[in-house]
Amino acid sequence: MHTPTSGEQDLAPIDHIHAAETGQGRRQALADWWRDNPTALFLRDNWLLGALALAALAVLGVVLWGIWALVTTLIDGLDAGLDAAGAWIIGGPITHSISDPVRAYLDGHTAGLPATGRDLWITWLIALSALYLGALLGSTYARIGWAAIGALSTAAVYLGAPAGTGPAAAGLTIAVWLTLSLPAYAGLSRLSVGDILDSLSDRRARRAVADSTY
Repeated sequence: MHTPTSGEQDLAPIDHIHAAETGQGRRQALADWWRDNPTALFLRDNWLLGALALAALAVLGVVLWGIWALVTTLIDGLDAGLDAAGAWIIGGPITHSISDPVRAYLDGHTAGLPATGRDLWITWLIALSALYLGALLGSTYARIGWAAIGALSTAAVYLGAPAGTGPAAAGLTIAVWLTLSLPAYAGLSRLSVGDILDSLSDRRARRAVADSTY
């Protein structure tokens, strides 16, 4: 068993003294920093303002989170509503009540023709879309064609609908057609294709005159 010598016994208290002085020095340095440092002085003198700022930031965070949650919910609901509306318009009962009789009429009256009922159906859709777009742009020819294809479609719906449902299907077709015709015939599109071409020609002429002056 090792017995401390007199020299080792004398060094032990010195080590404790150095450790105590080191700890006391650190505490003193921290106290001096807290007393003299500008940041510490600002925090000590304005602690209430800092607490209020933290509380305001917390409230702002909660408010922003609530707004984000509300906007996300509204977007999700709007997206679901648009999807449901699109599915109802494209594949809903109203659309099928008009398109199915037209398909049945075309399929039943294309025997012996090189084109099938499906070919005529695709042609009908292309013509329908082109005439409606032209009517929206103000084309007189397209507006006349839109009225003509509407009458032909109503007749096809009446003849191709199941027995006893022709008048109802034709009436539904007329109602939908008149609703779709409002933008084309109500004067909302006063700018015709000819006006657009004339405007482009006038713009090129003005640009040419401007270039010639330099």
